[in-house]
Amino acid sequence: MGLREDVALIAQDRVLMAYRPSQVYTVAAPGPAFTIFTVRNGAILVKALIGRITAAAVGATTIATTLNTVAGEAAGVACNGAIGTLVIVPLNVAGVIVNVLAGPMTDALLHPKGMVVGIQPAGPGLIVATYGIGTSLTMEWTLLFSKLNPNVVVN
Repeated sequence: MGLREDVALIAQDRVLMAYRPSQVYTVAAPGPAFTIFTVRNGAILVKALIGRITAAAVGATTIATTLNTVAGEAAGVACNGAIGTLVIVPLNVAGVIVNVLAGPMTDALLHPKGMVVGIQPAGPGLIVATYGIGTSLTMEWTLLFSKLNPNVVVN
C-alpha cells in the first residue's frame, strides 16, 4: 500500500464532530420536533449525542430523541438545568437522558458502544430532538461520530 491508501485508512477510523449552534427550541409551533442533524450518502456510527443548555430554561421542558426513527433513550426527560448543564443522550432505548455539569460515559448509565444511523429509503437519516411539557429550551448540540462510508455527509 502507498502513503495515500494508508492515510485514507487512518482517516476512516477518526471520530468526527458535527455541531448545531445554540437556538431556542419551543414546545409549541413550530416545534416540538426539530431535526438537529441529517445523515446523507451512507451510514455513521454515533459515539455521543450531547446538548448544552445556553440560556435559562422556561418550564420543565422535556427532551426525547430519535436517530433515524429509533429512540435514543427510554423516554423524554425534563432538561431544565442551569446554564451550562449538559444533556447526555444514552443512545440506548433502555437508557435515561441525564442532565449534569459533568458526566461519565459508563455502562451504568447505559451508554453502549454507539448507535448506527443510516439513511431512509426516501431521504436522509434524521436525528431529531422532540421537546415537550414546558415552554422552551435554548441549547446547542454536538454529535460525535465515525463514518461507515467515505461519502457520508452529516449536517
